[in-house]
Amino acid sequence: MADTLHTDLETAVHSKAFEDAYQAASVARRTLYSRAVAYVAHLVRTHLPEAATLTFDTGEVELHEVADAKGKVLWHAPTAAGHGLPDSITDEVKGTLGDVIPFGNLAGAAGWKAAPQGRPLRTIRLPKTPPKTASSYFPTQEGPAKVQAEFTPGVHAMRITGPNPKYALETRDRIRAAIVNSGIQWPLGDMTVTACWTAARGGSAADLALACTALAASGHVPAGSVRGVVMIGQLGLDGRVLPVNDFDGLMQAAIDAGDLKFIVAEAQLAQAAKFPDIAVEGARDLNAALAFLTEMTA
Repeated sequence: MADTLHTDLETAVHSKAFEDAYQAASVARRTLYSRAVAYVAHLVRTHLPEAATLTFDTGEVELHEVADAKGKVLWHAPTAAGHGLPDSITDEVKGTLGDVIPFGNLAGAAGWKAAPQGRPLRTIRLPKTPPKTASSYFPTQEGPAKVQAEFTPGVHAMRITGPNPKYALETRDRIRAAIVNSGIQWPLGDMTVTACWTAARGGSAADLALACTALAASGHVPAGSVRGVVMIGQLGLDGRVLPVNDFDGLMQAAIDAGDLKFIVAEAQLAQAAKFPDIAVEGARDLNAALAFLTEMTA
């Protein structure tokens, strides 16, 4: 009886050890597939930002096709070889997925499914790209009004939201022109800039804050660089930062809210310097403002 009990306990210990190892291996395999797909998505979207799925030939171990969320083919082998995706990227995708496929159980890998063309082709759903964000504040008599920008790589679009469609449209066109005419390469992607109505009431004085916050979200300057810096200035279509009306009132509202760092139009730098105990830079144009933001966060 004692020998039987001992054997049963020993069997249970081995069984439990096996179960634990199997579970750990399963988790590790799922993690491996997930990390591999995330890496591949990053590589492909560097050149095809709209990519949502890719089809991989698990038999030949080759990248077969890349498509967007609507199924439109963005790249196809071999006809697109060397176009859209550099050979170095397709080679890296091949190497990465080729390394993980031998671990097996593709049916259990999240986002992998048999392609419509049939096996051994498999369609891999790429993870959604979370939007990049940046936020700043614009001074108003009612207090600081938040400006929020969200950027998602993909189809090119830009919008400014607010309750006044005409204001939002005119401001968007002015800011977009200022960015393009400043020689700043606007990345492919969807940009939404949200400013509450109190900020919009500042009219074109909020142009610089809106533009710099958008460019922080898209990665032209660190996302945190616009936080804690008050930007006051209208933007010309050529990218110049122009003086604004009610400048003293905007400065005082910001100081009353506790803000001490400012970027203003170069033409109003002397006017801003009259306010004590603040750090202020005068920007001639949008590029100069971005340079000051980078310096302020260094």
